[in-house]
Parts: sequence; C-alpha cells; structure tokens
Amino acid sequence: MSLIRSNLARSGSPDPGQKRGFDNPLRAIVGPLSLVLGVDAGATKTFALVADEDGHILGFGQGGSGNHQVAGLEPALAEIRRSSEEALAQAGASPPVDFGFFGLAGADLPVDFALLTPTVEGMGIARRVRIKNDTMVALRAGLKRSWGVAVISGAGFNAGGIGPDGQEIQLPGLGTLSGDWGGGGDIAQEVIRLICRAWDGRGQPTMLTEMVLTALGLPSVEELIAQLYQSQFDYYPGQFDQRRLLALVPLLFQAAYGGDQVAQDLVVRVGTEVGTTANAIIKRLGLETTDVEVVLGGSVFKGSGPLLVDTITQVVHRIAPQATIGLPEFEPVVGAIFLALESLGVEVNEAVYANVRASLPDELRPEQPS
Repeated sequence: MSLIRSNLARSGSPDPGQKRGFDNPLRAIVGPLSLVLGVDAGATKTFALVADEDGHILGFGQGGSGNHQVAGLEPALAEIRRSSEEALAQAGASPPVDFGFFGLAGADLPVDFALLTPTVEGMGIARRVRIKNDTMVALRAGLKRSWGVAVISGAGFNAGGIGPDGQEIQLPGLGTLSGDWGGGGDIAQEVIRLICRAWDGRGQPTMLTEMVLTALGLPSVEELIAQLYQSQFDYYPGQFDQRRLLALVPLLFQAAYGGDQVAQDLVVRVGTEVGTTANAIIKRLGLETTDVEVVLGGSVFKGSGPLLVDTITQVVHRIAPQATIGLPEFEPVVGAIFLALESLGVEVNEAVYANVRASLPDELRPEQPS
C-alpha cells in the first residue's frame, strides 16, 4: 500500500465518487500514483476509463461513434477526446496520464495507424500512447492469460488472436471487402431479406415479420421495402434512418429462442461463421491441440438463448477439442486498462482484478436478471 493510500485510509476521508457509482477512495487524488487511460471506441459508442496502478477505476466517460470509417475522422476524434476528458474529470485528474491504451474500431490497416496515432498523441491526454484494433482490447478483457483468440461481432465483424509466443494475428475487418460477414449490420440486412422472401412466397413464414414491423412502426412489408428504397436517394422525402436496423438484431435471437425455424437457421449460420473465423485464427497460430480461450465480444453475443454459442462451440471443437468458448467477464474498455497497466510493467494479478471488479462504474457492470 502506498503512503498516500495508507494516509487516506487512516483519515476516513469521504468518497467523492460515490454519487457516480464507484467504490474507491482515490478518484479525487492525483499524487505519486501512476494513472492510465483505457479507451474502447466502436462504431456506435466510445467508452473511456481512468485507473490507478492497482486497478482502482477512478473515472468513466462515454460518447458516440469513435470509428473514423463510420463517423469521419474529426467527429470520431472528438468523441474519443470527449469520453477521455469526462473520465479524467471524474477521476479528478488533469492530463496527461502516464499511459493511454486506445482500442479503436477502424484501426485495421497500416494506413489507419499512420493516420490515427499522431492525431491521438496530439490530444495530449497521455504521455505515452498505444493504439490497437478494438478486437485486441476485447480479447484482453476476456482472457485469463496472455494468449487466445477473439471474435468481435457488434455493428461490424472482426477477429484476432495472440499465440503463446506473442505472435499476433489481426484480420482486416473491412466487411465484404475483406471477406467478412456476421456483424450486426449484416445480420439486420439478412433479417430484412428473409422477411421480404416470406412476404412474396419465396421463403418460409416467420414471426420476424410482425416483430420487425412493430419495432419499426411500419404497417406492412411493402412499406418497409419502400422506406428502405427511398433512403438510398436523398431526393426522396421522409428519409428512413438505416441505423435503426441494428435494433433488429436482438429480435432475431428472441424469435429463434421462441422456436421460429427461419430465425434459428440464421442464428446457426451466424454461429457457423463465427466458429469458422475463430478456427482460422487458431490454425494460423498453431493452437489446435491447446486449451485455447476463444473470447466472444460484442453486442451480437448478448442475444437471447444458447443456440449461437452452442453452434460456435460445436464448430470450434471440430478443430480445437480442448478450446473454451465464452463471453468476457469485462467490457472491452477494461481490457484497454489491463493493456495500459501491462505497458507500464504492472502485473495484472488477482488483486488488480479484484480492485477492478469492486470499482467498476454501474454502466459497465453485467445486467442482473430481473
């Protein structure tokens, strides 16, 4: 225990962070403790955390899309900055912190890193900065050791892995351009296609039709088609916001869990693709005979029912029978904190894990069943 922490513990000072859902007596103190910043910036939202070297979470910030491919460079950087500054403010800290680890969706190719690294460094938020694709922070959030495989399915789709020897593999994650399928956007488009085929007789009836029309507030499949068609052209009135389609993804899993055959078939297709992707990383890293951890990160894996994960498990076990497949304990932004600490030479041990669990903001705690 450091001197400053010991003195505070004896003083019985009030906790200025209790109103924000934290449980840590140090968030308003910036002394000799090393502070780190972890950021997870995705296509729809950005999370940021500030922590000390013992793993106490001191501040949390959040914002909109931090993916420059989706929002544009300047808007994405603005959300990253806003989220980071909010976390610093809650921590009672002034920039720069000692280390900032940024997991950025859209950091896919060398040209992306060449663009993003100097701009993030130029924010002055951290003395030292490291940028990785958001797949890697999700992987670290779910691993119980330093190596494994992660498949991310949120709005988009990506995967990567780290071998026991430190070798890293990161897929480009550029959608159809790089052979990807299985993200939320892909799934939503496929749900629409299945509804349309059920409507015109080429496909099987599905409860998804009524569920989707109700969710979008539309009276018929014909109107759905018309709205989607018009939204492709800016000269038609009443533009439909296609971002609303991502909200259809949870409906797929609800329908599948309710016994709908069309929905179940699509869930199995998604699970097969996720498993196939994980297997590709496993084979490239030579992990077929190991008890490799496969981490499933992203909102798609939070859908109702076991069918998706069961399918993934069956596919992966054909290649790696000892593999363990599951969702991470922590949100990816916590993985960014772990990587920032390790970049400073801090061992992320059970004590650090315990401190993180005890001080997580309410927004990052798992939902409790009602």
